[in-house]
Amino acid sequence: MKTNWGILFFRPFEKIAGRRALFWGILGLLVSILLSFWSGYHYHGLLHYGAAPNDALWVYVVEHLVIWLVPALLFLLGGLMLSKSKVRALDVMGTTVFALLPMLGMNLFNFLPPMQKLLVMDVADLVNPESAPPMTDLLVMLLGTVFTVWMLIWLFNALKVSCNLKGTKLVLWYIFAVVAGDVVCRFIISWFYSL
Repeated sequence: MKTNWGILFFRPFEKIAGRRALFWGILGLLVSILLSFWSGYHYHGLLHYGAAPNDALWVYVVEHLVIWLVPALLFLLGGLMLSKSKVRALDVMGTTVFALLPMLGMNLFNFLPPMQKLLVMDVADLVNPESAPPMTDLLVMLLGTVFTVWMLIWLFNALKVSCNLKGTKLVLWYIFAVVAGDVVCRFIISWFYSL
C-alpha cells in the first residue's frame, strides 16, 4: 500500500483520529515538555515562545497543558454550537493534541546556537546594529516559524475534521479560537510565572 505523504504531512486526521490521535498526541506532548525543559524554551501562549522567569519543570507541564486544553475547549465549543453533526470530545481533544506535534520540531530547533542566543538577548538588541545578531542567525530564527505554521495548519484540520465544520463557519471559528486561545493561554500561563 502506497503512503500519501501529502495527506500525512498536511491532513493527518484523514488517517488518524480518536484514541490513536490522543495517544500519540499525549506522548508527543510529554516529549515536548522534556525538550522544552532541556532547551529552556517556554510556550507563553499558543503562538508565543521564548524565555520565562520560572524554569521549574512543573511550569513547562502547565504551559503544555494550557496550550492543548484551551484551543481544544474552544474547538469543542465551536463544534457544539456550529456543527450539525455529533461532536465527540474525544475526537476534539485527540486531534487537537496531535496537531501540536510540530512543536517537537520547534523544540529540537531551539537547541541550535542562534535560538539559544535569542533566549538571553534583550529585545532592544535585535534592532541595535552594534549588538544585533548576524543575518544568518536571524534567518535561522525565522525558519523556526515553519513549525508554528505547520502546527496552525494541523489545528485548522483538527477543527475541520473533529467538528465537521466547513466554509465560513470553519474559517471564522478557527480564527477566533486561535486568536482568543492565544490571549487566554498567555493570561493563564503568565499567572503561573509569578508562583
